[in-house]
Amino acid sequence: MKNIIKLCGVICLAMCFTACEDNNDLGFSPTENVGWIQFPGANPVSFDYNLSFDVGTRIGVDIQVPRVQNDLTIGYNLVSVSGLDPNAAFSNSGSIVSPAGETSYSGPDNNTGSNYNYLAEIEFDFTELPVLTEPMVFDIVLTSTSDAAIEVGFNDEKPTSQRVIICPALESTGGFALGDYTLTVPTGAGPFGDQFTDGTVVTLTEGSGGAFTRVFQADYLPAIGAGLPVVDIDFTFDVSGTIISGPVSTGVGCGAEILLGVGAAAVLPCGDAEIMINLIDFVGGSGTCGQADIPMTIMLTKI
Repeated sequence: MKNIIKLCGVICLAMCFTACEDNNDLGFSPTENVGWIQFPGANPVSFDYNLSFDVGTRIGVDIQVPRVQNDLTIGYNLVSVSGLDPNAAFSNSGSIVSPAGETSYSGPDNNTGSNYNYLAEIEFDFTELPVLTEPMVFDIVLTSTSDAAIEVGFNDEKPTSQRVIICPALESTGGFALGDYTLTVPTGAGPFGDQFTDGTVVTLTEGSGGAFTRVFQADYLPAIGAGLPVVDIDFTFDVSGTIISGPVSTGVGCGAEILLGVGAAAVLPCGDAEIMINLIDFVGGSGTCGQADIPMTIMLTKI
């Protein structure tokens, strides 16, 4: 019996040591009304918005404290990086209030994860902005809390700055993405040489689909002949990205016609200085040339 009691004591002692070691690994564990605020995630990234599709945004602030006993005021600054100064454009007061009892703290292991029951939010109303002619870039920097026990960023170890990029609306009426562009193919030559010649100047005009569509002509597989075939590349600026209208008929092939298919949506341009378009060469094995689904990217740079 004594041996059993001793064994139980050793197990309990070992469990205590293990618990202590786990807490030390955390470095810091929030307690009642003691903790910090930060932006979610270990590596904050830029948030891009386009005024053609976005009318506002809410940027979440992570509150790492088990329980906020009183209303918590969180202070922040808007720091202009380029373009229109956000302090002159938005009516934000520079502070938000998180109600008592709310927190995004997710448990004693201090692992915030990516899903939150609650985040305090800094809200921006894009309808307050004038017509932008260039990207608007600024940082949101957390600066203070109304509770001395809840610090900003936990000893400068947590992210307290978040970049926001607001892109001009995609409007043909303002000359957006219209005119001459230099074409290059960053993905390199295809199996039968250059799909399009780097350095070719193409002219973007509005497509038949309306204000958010563009079209240009370029010589596909220029090594085949002088200026033939010339193909029309139609593409659309959509909420999901820049997408071609496909498949594109080339009029050439080995035993059938080669088609250029729709590739993954490219990121919408922020401004019109540079436009990326993704296509699929020999889509579905078209052309009967023994090739199929070769990704290709076209980059258009405004002259």
